[in-house]
Amino acid sequence: MTRLFSILGFLLLWTPMLPAQDHNWGYMANEGFENDTIKSTVFFTGNWRNGVQFYDYNPLDNRSLYTLHPDDARHLGWSESQANRDFAVEEIIEAGINLINFSYWGLPGSDNWAYWSPMQSSTQSHSELFDATLDKDILIAPFIESFASTNQYEGFVFMDDFPGTTEDPAPQFIVLIEDLIERYLVNPTNPRWPEKWAKVYDQDGNERYLFSIIHVASNNAEITDNVFSAGFDLVADKVYENTGIRIGFALDILPPDNFAPGIFKATPTATGAFLSQQKSVLAIQCFIPEIWEGESDEQLLINWKAEFAKAWINTGIPFIHDLSSGYDAHIVFPSSPIYGNNELWRHLQDSLLKQLNVNGMAFNAWNGYTEGFAAVPTLQHGDTTYYWICNILKGDFCEQEPSSFSSNQKTEYRNILEIYPNPARDFLQIHSETEETVESVVLYSSCLEAVSVNRFKNTSGNNSIIIDLRHVPEGIYFISIETSTSIFIEKIILFHGPF
Repeated sequence: MTRLFSILGFLLLWTPMLPAQDHNWGYMANEGFENDTIKSTVFFTGNWRNGVQFYDYNPLDNRSLYTLHPDDARHLGWSESQANRDFAVEEIIEAGINLINFSYWGLPGSDNWAYWSPMQSSTQSHSELFDATLDKDILIAPFIESFASTNQYEGFVFMDDFPGTTEDPAPQFIVLIEDLIERYLVNPTNPRWPEKWAKVYDQDGNERYLFSIIHVASNNAEITDNVFSAGFDLVADKVYENTGIRIGFALDILPPDNFAPGIFKATPTATGAFLSQQKSVLAIQCFIPEIWEGESDEQLLINWKAEFAKAWINTGIPFIHDLSSGYDAHIVFPSSPIYGNNELWRHLQDSLLKQLNVNGMAFNAWNGYTEGFAAVPTLQHGDTTYYWICNILKGDFCEQEPSSFSSNQKTEYRNILEIYPNPARDFLQIHSETEETVESVVLYSSCLEAVSVNRFKNTSGNNSIIIDLRHVPEGIYFISIETSTSIFIEKIILFHGPF
């Protein structure tokens, strides 16, 4: 089934990305990668936390927190051999990734990673990543985490530190930035390390070293949209003043009006115009933003995700669209929602991609075993996710122009579609009550395996569709209906005998 779905994905999937021109905002700038689309993943460097110490602290054993387990032990043994590191990096490259966002948990010698990172992500393991990517067709950039303090070292929370003041912008954040610059750009142990750090073009076509930031918001209740936005250039300018290095940011903007933390949260309507003026803002690159909805219903999540993405795309800031296999952290975060890791979630994301003009993609995360999101082949799901992401990132064709989402994305399907009869016998009719057209209908088994795929030309005559189900065995199914503006899911009962 895994291989079958990956083939279907390759045949049916669109990957709409805007073509880059010379020095295009939000595209890569390194030699050999000029104007390449960003295709990134968050990666936790270091050995697994299995009670065996490889770096400066002995981490707590977290194996009991895994909800996914890789099916190849080399994924866990990063620090055990150069061969394991080469294997891990080469598998990332083979999937179509060209940028690794490595998870960063504080200054050298600090022990925060030993408590909070899912792997032994010491700064020493970052140096191993720089070495492991030399002479390989991939770049890397830091992914600045927020983390709690320990008995020995203070923590760092971006929203507590940002934006700071005009004279002293985000001081803790700058300390972390300049630590990384010092070790990997200004005085690297290996003189070739700087060539591996990803550079991205800003809106003026200038090259900037990339920093990705998680959980971008502020706990300063008194700031305005303008002050919040201006903080990024203030930080970048201060770093340039101190180091001579031009930097820029990919932002995991936390959404408002849900469970996301933060007092001030940027919105595309109020903050977008100010953010788009900041030279150091290279892209919006979110990290599973739908998690903050607190929902497990994939239909609701994809509709929310569509509205969120389209609104930020409309600001004109380059948008790197995030993908995930799903989320399951029920052991480490018992109250968190569980969703995805099934073909329905993958199909919904595929359908959404067709409708967005994106400037890049980010898969979150590569080896997040404690939170149930991983691209690597796993004991639980085989190689399904890996080949799904391969097909997306390596696909370079698009069968139609991306369409737009309407403002009523979350409207109940019953106000738009009629699906009858249900229970169904042999045939199912789908009728649109509006001018929307039906573009695809996918039937899933109760185990969420696709058993029937129907695609239709996007014409005005497709507001009434009859689906022939005579070849489908009797049973309970889920039907996914994609219209020109929305995606809807409904459970149906199918049988072939008399009513």
